[in-house]
Amino acid sequence: MVSLRLLLSSSLALLQATPSSAFATAPLSSSRVGSVERRQEVGPLFAEDNNPFGFVQGLFSGGTAVAQPKTPAIPDVVVESDYTLAAVFASIGLSSVFLGHDIFTSVFGGLFVLLATLFAVQASRIRFVFDGEAFELKNASGDDEQLSDSGENIVVGGANRWKYDSFVNYEFFPKGSPVPILVYFKETQTVKEDGSNDGQVHFFPAIANCKQLEEQFALRGCAKIRD
Repeated sequence: MVSLRLLLSSSLALLQATPSSAFATAPLSSSRVGSVERRQEVGPLFAEDNNPFGFVQGLFSGGTAVAQPKTPAIPDVVVESDYTLAAVFASIGLSSVFLGHDIFTSVFGGLFVLLATLFAVQASRIRFVFDGEAFELKNASGDDEQLSDSGENIVVGGANRWKYDSFVNYEFFPKGSPVPILVYFKETQTVKEDGSNDGQVHFFPAIANCKQLEEQFALRGCAKIRD
């Protein structure tokens, strides 16, 4: 009885608040008002596409599904060439050749000049590439620097391509030097001649931007032994 009385009083209040012209022809009884209200409460359970089972989906739905944005993939990177090592070796070599006072110093200087030439040629020809799966050495050719496969590794065999999850360590030598000479890394992808793959060490002259190399090694999740 109490709930019925509250329903009637709320219905009357609603009628009083609504302009009389809207109900002039057929005033609603309290029972009809109650049924209208019940239909209004039930109505939102049905889907707008008239699906008779839409209310079931509404009952069990956890809310509106929001598509999560995809994490953008890390773009491929070709590390810039660096001729600093070649320039340093050329300076030492030429200075030794022209300023040396004995044959030993001249020969020593000539060796540095040859190494400087080799480093310059390699810096112009070889590119260090990071793609979505692996670190790779590629050959660059032409004015537009078309990249191609560098072939097998002349020291340990196999392709010059190593997956990031195979890395055990990487470093630049001398450590902390403003002009690194060697790029070092160790990986377990290469199978040795005895059939083991406990780790293969690689050294490359620092003919590419070592700062970019270090950034990419870290960004791609390559393992590194911390001092």
